[in-house]
Amino acid sequence: MNLDDGLKKLAERRARALEMGGPDRLARQRALGKLNVRERVGLLMDAGSFSEYGQLTSHVSEGAQQTHEVTPSDGVVSGIGRIDGRFAAVVAEDFTVKGGSHGVINARKKLHMVQMARRERVPLVWLLDGAGARGQELMNDGLPDVTHFLEIARLSGIAPQCSVVLGPCAGDAALVGAATEFIVMRAGTGMMAAGGPPVVKAATGMDVTKEELGGSEIHAKQSGIVDRVAQTDEEAIELTRRFLSYLPTNAWAYPPATQARDAEAVDMDAIIPKEPRRPFDVKKVIRGIVDADSFFELKPDHARMLVTGLARIDGHPVGIVANQPMVYAGAITAAAARKGRRFIDLCSAYHIPLVFLQDVPGVMTGPAAEKEGTLREGLAVVYALAWADVPKVTVVLRKAFGFGACAMGGWGGEQSLVVAWPTADFASLPVSGGVAAAFKDEIQRADDPAAKQREIEARFKDGTDPFNAAARFTVHDVITPGETRNRIRHALEFSRSRRTQAPSPTMRYGVMP
Repeated sequence: MNLDDGLKKLAERRARALEMGGPDRLARQRALGKLNVRERVGLLMDAGSFSEYGQLTSHVSEGAQQTHEVTPSDGVVSGIGRIDGRFAAVVAEDFTVKGGSHGVINARKKLHMVQMARRERVPLVWLLDGAGARGQELMNDGLPDVTHFLEIARLSGIAPQCSVVLGPCAGDAALVGAATEFIVMRAGTGMMAAGGPPVVKAATGMDVTKEELGGSEIHAKQSGIVDRVAQTDEEAIELTRRFLSYLPTNAWAYPPATQARDAEAVDMDAIIPKEPRRPFDVKKVIRGIVDADSFFELKPDHARMLVTGLARIDGHPVGIVANQPMVYAGAITAAAARKGRRFIDLCSAYHIPLVFLQDVPGVMTGPAAEKEGTLREGLAVVYALAWADVPKVTVVLRKAFGFGACAMGGWGGEQSLVVAWPTADFASLPVSGGVAAAFKDEIQRADDPAAKQREIEARFKDGTDPFNAAARFTVHDVITPGETRNRIRHALEFSRSRRTQAPSPTMRYGVMP
């Protein structure tokens, strides 16, 4: 083939790839308020930075050469570009080409990009809008190939991975999404399920809608798989770019600092109610500690008794783990424990310091809690803390009881700082519960059992206050609420010189899905 013929054919093939699934299918996407795959990649990557890999691919055929049908880029756009100036890889499924389904060449491109991200140690973003396996290519392919799932697992903790669920994702697309470290789903169009409604109907006889099966209400509130929900493609992609802004390019680098800002003007001394059982919103405390407008909450609608999120203090990224007294008094449930463990793993993998804000009555108890495996899930948080080799700060705001306090960064967790507010209350059990158990017979024999219990409780009241803890050196200091940001800032500043090591092949931090 001479050069002129080759250039002509190249131009034709490139033009066909850019047509994607054709005008009719593109129009259907637009009618749903969805961007096309190349528009999505253009929004994700910095302008002019994207270099595509495999643009001229098409699906396999029985003959030696595919001629009767072209599948542009075989339904997936992949390549390397920059996000806020830093290199990142992308895999973007194109629903207009065979429903973005997972075929032989499609899968080969995806695997190659995961392997490239792992070799070059760059973040990988999945823009998911795919219908799972392409049956006509894979039904007779023998034992299903697990390679790309293994590679995704190997990349975990090496470089950040994000999934943006923009359409109805079933099978492989849903599994990939669930395996990554940050997942955002678009409400209304996004779905994640092992099998779509037709598969569910064939397997179980049940008729379900996509939303009932695996929509944002299911995965953001109940399963906890989704970290954030967006209303549009543009918002979903912007949330992903913001998440990545807190994380380093890989585990051999440190989180990028930005311009320091003051905290929001919050009257910290007025946050804790005078009545000890009255709840308050811990997010007010967070806003008074971190740089203004820097708090990026993860899983805000799931296990709401625990608040987790990324933020900045003096421009440096930190991870916040806080009990929420507005929900179950801040008690740790099985779901909250899973949420906390996964977040601690994320911060540990990428050298992000952790700040714990305690107001916890303990681990949830009762028959329902035991059936949910709360004991084991709660212990898993401590396992995560044991391997979290990052600077840690603990602030006890009010309650700090039992194993719940241990799981929330209790004393002995190698913290750079442990402080308590004057409102703090410490014990293995709340005084009322501890007295009721330890002095049961004495209380029952009394003429006035209620008065007797109050009398005994009064004996122990001072022993659980923060000044007793400070005297015993199980906190470093008692501070005023208004001092909190400065004390945390000071502790994180001096601990910044003690950076964690990059992972080795034999021991590294992974982020469990």
